[in-house]
Amino acid sequence: MSFFPFTSSTSTTEKMEENKKEEKPGKQVTEPESDIPEAILELQIETKEATIDRVLVHLEELENKIKEYQKRNDVLKEEQQALIRRLIKQIEEKEKERDEKEVVTRDDVEESLKAIFQYVKDKEQLFKEYYRDALNAVKEEHKSLFDRHLKLLSEQALKSAVGYLDKNCRREIQENEWLKEEVKIYRKEVSDLKASVQLLEEENTSLVAKLIDTKLQNQIGSRHLFLTEAAGLQEGFPKDEMEVEYREYAAKADGEESLRSATVPCQRKKAFPKVQSKTEDETQDSEELRKKFFTTAVDRLLYEDEDDFQAYLKLGPLKRKLYVVGRAVPTHHKEQEEMPSRSDREDGSVGKSDGHITAEMIRALFKENVD
Repeated sequence: MSFFPFTSSTSTTEKMEENKKEEKPGKQVTEPESDIPEAILELQIETKEATIDRVLVHLEELENKIKEYQKRNDVLKEEQQALIRRLIKQIEEKEKERDEKEVVTRDDVEESLKAIFQYVKDKEQLFKEYYRDALNAVKEEHKSLFDRHLKLLSEQALKSAVGYLDKNCRREIQENEWLKEEVKIYRKEVSDLKASVQLLEEENTSLVAKLIDTKLQNQIGSRHLFLTEAAGLQEGFPKDEMEVEYREYAAKADGEESLRSATVPCQRKKAFPKVQSKTEDETQDSEELRKKFFTTAVDRLLYEDEDDFQAYLKLGPLKRKLYVVGRAVPTHHKEQEEMPSRSDREDGSVGKSDGHITAEMIRALFKENVD
């Protein structure tokens, strides 16, 4: 260190002061006139010592600062070395990753760029759609507000115009408004009547279909009875004659159904002439659907009955199966006698209603057939 010369100078000055102190008494005795320069020297020495002390204090402060700076430099060096080691480690890791990574070709770069461009295009399309939807919503809102404002202005203008009219014109305007309300009520009633008429027609068609089903079931029941009661007379009634009779009955049933399908729209025309004049196309479509429904239902039932009848023909005498001993008596004559009475009753009911079939009559007939 460069501070050792200062310490040696201080030690030498101390020795000189001691020697001077030892020599002062003798000099005072011997040389009393030399006190003034010695005092000056002492003063100079004291000032020098004070300056030396200040310098020493300053040096101590500097030494402390140097130590602090050295410590700080050591800490900074350690941090710098740690940072360098970390950077070196990161560089090594990046180099390893770069070595481990696959080689990126031009195709890969093009695909990534295409994906980025597609993503940007999709975003632009989304923004366009959002802007268009927002613009449409704003337009609709603006249009609704404009229409509302225009309506309010027209109402106010109408009120102000009515205020300048005379009583007759006001009365005509009020009557016109009242007629508009009445027309609305009338249209509503017409729609309700159309709906009720349609419901009645559907109910009538369902009732007619049920009547057809019940009649066919009654005819099937009579054949059952004929085959069971007249089983011993099968030799007298060959299969060919029975088949001919069944075919005649089927043709007769087809004729009745065609007549019914023809009479129903005619009766409806008589019952509802005004409604039909307004809705000819709708009734035409409903009639075509009704005819299809009747023909398909009748054909289905008749073909099924024919199959059943052919099965009944192959049954043979049922004496052995039923274990009933009795006399074989034909009962078809009674059925032929009963049928005209039923037809007479139907003719009488039709004559009473002047050729119009009502829903109540159909319900009554349906209940009788069911009972």
